[in-house]
Amino acid sequence: MDQRTPLPTSFAAVLVAAADKADLRKTERTRLRLLAATAARLEAGEEHTDLRVSDIAASAGVAHGTFYRYFIDRHAAVEALVGEFTGFLSERLSLVREGPPASPERVRAATLAYVRLFRANIGLMRCLMNSGPEAAGFRERFHALNRLWNGRVAAAIAARRSLMPGAERVEGDAMLPTAYALGGMVDEFLNQLYLRRDAALARLAVDEEAVVDLLTDLWCRGAYGAPAI
Repeated sequence: MDQRTPLPTSFAAVLVAAADKADLRKTERTRLRLLAATAARLEAGEEHTDLRVSDIAASAGVAHGTFYRYFIDRHAAVEALVGEFTGFLSERLSLVREGPPASPERVRAATLAYVRLFRANIGLMRCLMNSGPEAAGFRERFHALNRLWNGRVAAAIAARRSLMPGAERVEGDAMLPTAYALGGMVDEFLNQLYLRRDAALARLAVDEEAVVDLLTDLWCRGAYGAPAI
């Protein structure tokens, strides 16, 4: 991933830019604007359960009734938005190319990308990590993303472990529990840091580099028993 031309991290901004493309059909443009408006309201601090169709339509610049040509209710709009957001996360993370797979350089680059995506999309990440009954569909999207990502991570860890001095060949499936444990650690830490805003972590929350360094070091110790140096 070329850090000299950083990609946008706000999904709401990505949707707005997509809606502004000149070659779009009107129906797709309107749909994207409705999704962008929903994302923007979530990023402004509204809970997905508090969203109102009238507010989303007004933010998108369309008539109230137009909303229902695309979604049956606001929950359906959020479901669609979350589905596209998980694809966006997967795409952005897959673009990280710094250093060999599972190397400290690659781990740090991926962690930095994820932290920035997390911070820029707090409202959507809150949906993905929500434990309420209305969020079952959101959680499944997140679980699907984790299954895909952890499979890739497990394969990379296995390949790197197999190259360590004196090591025997390690299969990717054997590393899946490690990948899930490390990924869960990152998600829960960022949840406490940016969503729950634990007071004990307040000073760290404003130091992105320190957050990335900490998580990278813990990840490398957990995966290989060695610090990220």
